Amino acid sequence: MAQCFGVMPVTGITSKNPGDMRFTWLSFRTLYSLVALIATGIYAIITLHYSLSSKIEFVKVVPVIFYTSNLYIIYAFIGLARKWPSMMEEWKKSEMCFSASQKIQEKRHLRKKLYIVTAAVMVFSLIEHLLSLATLVHYTQVCPIKDDPLTSLFKQEFTQLFAYTKYSLEKAICAQIINFISTFMWSYMDCFVMVISIGLSTGFKRINNQLVAYKGKVVSEEFWQKHRSAYRRMCDLCETVDNHISHITLVSFSNNLFFICVQLLNSLNPKDSLTHTFYFWFSLIFLIARTLAVSLYAAEVNEEAKIPIQIFRVVPLESWCLEVKRFYEEVSNDTIALSGMKFFYLTRRLVLSVAGTIVTYELVLLQFHQDEEIENVNPCSPLLKA
Repeated sequence: MAQCFGVMPVTGITSKNPGDMRFTWLSFRTLYSLVALIATGIYAIITLHYSLSSKIEFVKVVPVIFYTSNLYIIYAFIGLARKWPSMMEEWKKSEMCFSASQKIQEKRHLRKKLYIVTAAVMVFSLIEHLLSLATLVHYTQVCPIKDDPLTSLFKQEFTQLFAYTKYSLEKAICAQIINFISTFMWSYMDCFVMVISIGLSTGFKRINNQLVAYKGKVVSEEFWQKHRSAYRRMCDLCETVDNHISHITLVSFSNNLFFICVQLLNSLNPKDSLTHTFYFWFSLIFLIARTLAVSLYAAEVNEEAKIPIQIFRVVPLESWCLEVKRFYEEVSNDTIALSGMKFFYLTRRLVLSVAGTIVTYELVLLQFHQDEEIENVNPCSPLLKA
């Protein structure tokens, strides 16, 4: 699905063997991603120039943030695609310690969960995009126009582009494609972090299920050694994955935080139609829910990694050994969690921190709030893509 929008240009993705995955610069997927990167970059530069050509206003900064962040994300996923085959090989090795029957059962549950999460995020994202188009169509109908409805619609949606170039349908279609890719990228970025988090937390759950089955029972030192090795492999995998995707996670959280503040600020202003009102609140609720889902799924990795501590507290004296002590110290002292380039770790405490940060930023924005700037916002501009 992502490759249809120029993301993750890896070949062999349908193979069951990670060894069949390849990244090459000469593949059609890679060339398509580079075209999307260049096109988004050009539009981001046009948007930046348009914002700086006159008085700098908060409203004009929003689309700059939207397109430049998406430009970086496309670039980041191309870089991640180069490392993806080796990362999947390491992921495969971390699961070799589990029994075949356990892996089959877990795979079925995991596959179902991933499909549900992905479908929910992308379907709601599509609905949001269609509502934004419906809002723009309504806006062109109620406002006085000099051109035909289609021309007026595109001119309203891509003001930055046609401020410097003469209008043409071909340019408008290209801009619409870029806008659609950027909208998809924004949701896919969050969806990707959620999917990776679910995969990692499932690996820790498998180990925890085996430990819980022998909770409070007398077991051999080899038992603890085997499960400590499996736990260590999952920790190493989590660290490797975090090193590869932490910059994507950072952009995801900072983007969501910024646009939640923008949308909350816009909620103070009256909406000009029922369509606009419905779209705005649907977009805001979806953004908050998506941000919360990313936080909770990512925090689940840390939660599952700490569960073995509960097992160690009831280990019988007869089973206590050096391996148990080492296992306990690793679980207690290591910070096993995804992060935003090590600036913050995705734990449940982060949810409260994000909520407090939103309130703080919102109070600052309210001090500089000007109604006339917000009223001039294009109903379908990237400002409302949150």
